[in-house]
Order: sequence, then structure tokens, then C-alpha cells
Amino acid sequence: MTTENTNDAYERLAEVLDKIPNSYASVEDGAHLKVLRWIFTPEEADLASRMKLRGETVEEMADRLKLNIEGMESKLETMSEKGQIRAWNSSTGRRYALIPFAVGIYEEQLGRMDKEFAQLAQDYFVKWGGGELLGTKPAFFRVIPINAAIKTELEIHPYDVAEEIIRSSKSWGIRECICKKQQELLGNPCKYPKSVCLIFAPKKENAFDEDELTQSITMEESLKILRESEEAGLVHCTMNIQRGNYYICNCCTCCCYVLRAVSLSGAPHAFVKANFIISVDTELCSGCGTCIERCQFDALSIPEDISVVNPDLCVGCGVCVITCPEGALELKSVKAEEMKKPIESFMDWMTQKAISRGVDPSDLL
Repeated sequence: MTTENTNDAYERLAEVLDKIPNSYASVEDGAHLKVLRWIFTPEEADLASRMKLRGETVEEMADRLKLNIEGMESKLETMSEKGQIRAWNSSTGRRYALIPFAVGIYEEQLGRMDKEFAQLAQDYFVKWGGGELLGTKPAFFRVIPINAAIKTELEIHPYDVAEEIIRSSKSWGIRECICKKQQELLGNPCKYPKSVCLIFAPKKENAFDEDELTQSITMEESLKILRESEEAGLVHCTMNIQRGNYYICNCCTCCCYVLRAVSLSGAPHAFVKANFIISVDTELCSGCGTCIERCQFDALSIPEDISVVNPDLCVGCGVCVITCPEGALELKSVKAEEMKKPIESFMDWMTQKAISRGVDPSDLL
């Protein structure tokens, strides 16, 4: 490829990734292209920019793109190993598909990430600021409350119970958090546990046995990690959908890009979906301040003798509840007019996000 064609390949790929509802916005200084240059060779970027989200066999792709099939399978397998695309076995043969930048390509760089890439990603994230991924409806992340923190008389839907998501899956895995790894490479080590990203396969057994980035674990081990994350003060987050959830990130505002943006925004409900809020029993609260130390969103304060909640900042995670020595805190439902169900499915989320952003990804399907 010539230098001009090389640049074109990365720019085409960036444009294609931005057509996916998750978005991959360009920034003025080209930091988004620098990220792609680290991840992809020019030839890989060119091929990825012409792939489909639905997935194709080598034969189907070669026929559609009018390419010589020789060597294509090897190239696609390499791209899959490098976390650039998705590959899986189906009843019609092995298929290869384009994936979003986030959640997708970025997270799959966990095994490859070094200090250079960590800095490139940081430069891009800071300049991007979350853009249309965080700034348009529907919300990307959904906070799952700690079940033990919820008032017992409340009706709780299965999608609001982390344990239910785990128990309803067929395979379970654990990964090191790429956000924590990135910040550690940048000299900002996290005080929280690092291997806390839980991944699930709702329908397939032994799904992670050959996944180099994911350690296959049992359901019981997943539940144990969930409880340990709660005790450490981490926030349960997953995608803003009712069914088909395949991960629970146990996040912190010091490393997680989404929660960091949320905590700095002053308007967290614009970025994450939450149906609960902290309630303080003023007769039990002693004003000890334990809850303030636990809250990552500065949603609690003690202006006088008891804890007070700022409803605009509370995301209803329940992290503060389980360590209150007086048992003065509980989660309660937000006002009925503010409570909304998550999006039904991933495809519904993609459709609504595309409409909200004004993009048409139909030619990528």
C-alpha cells in the first residue's frame, strides 16, 4: 500500500466503526487514527473496513469483495487472535464479523496492551469525551444494585439482580479489567481488585475453554467474585438491556472510563441507567461518615448530624449500604415516572441508538 492508501484504510475503518451505533468518533488531532494504527496493520484495517457485523464465511466474503480466497482464512484467523474481529463456528462453517470499537475491539486488546497503547487510548478517550456513545439515548451502561441493599418489600425484576444473571447463564468466565490495566501502565495503579470482569454465555456450555483472555470459572466462583467486589466497594454495571447480558463489570470511578465520565459530569443519570436511590433512616443514622468514604460519586454528605443524599448524583449502586454500622441506609425505587425498564434486547438497543445518533448501519448488517 502507498502512504496515501494506508491513511485511507484507517480513515475508512474509523468511518465504518462510527456508523455502528456504539460510535467511534473522530477527533481533530487524529488521535482516533493513531489508536487504529497501533491495533491494525494497513492491510488488516482495509479488510476490517469492508466486513459485516452479521459475519460471513471466507467463501462468502471473498465472493462479495471479489478477492482471491487464497490466504484469506489465515489472515482472518490472525485478525481474530489480535482481537480485531470476531470469529466463531456455525452450522454453515466458520464465520468472521466486524465488531464495535467499544465494547469490542478495545477490550480485546487486553493481552496486547502495553504502555504505548495505554497512552494512545488515554489521549483519544480524553479528547473524545464519550461523544455520542455516552451523550445519546439509550444509556450504554446500567447499574445493577447490590441485592442485599434493597428494601425487602420492593418488587425486583430479574434484570436488576446480578445473581440472577449469573445463575441463568450456561458458562462463566473472569477477566482482568482492561481499564485497571491501562491505568496501571500509565502509573496510576488501582486500589481495588483487578480481575473483576465477569463474562457469561447465556446458552453455550464451556464457552471460554479456548479463550486466551478469559479464565473459565464455575457459577459458584462467579458469585464469590461478585460478593467480593461488593465488599471491596466496586459498582456492578452491565449493558442497558433486559435479556442477553453477557458481562457484569465491577467498576470504579478511578479507572472505568464510563464511570469516570459519569462522576465528573455532575449528571450521572444522563449516562447510566439506574432505578434505585439511597434512603437514609434519620433516626438510625449516627453521622459516622462511613457511607461517604464508600460512595464513589460524592452523592452523600453530612451537613449537620446525619447523612444526606444528593438524588442527582446517586446511581443506586448500594455500595454504601452494606457497610453502614447502624443499618441506616437502604435502596428504594426512584419515582414511578422516572423508573423505566431497560431496553428489551441488544438488537433493540442498537436500533434505538442508531436512530438517536442519526446513523444508518444497515449496509454493515
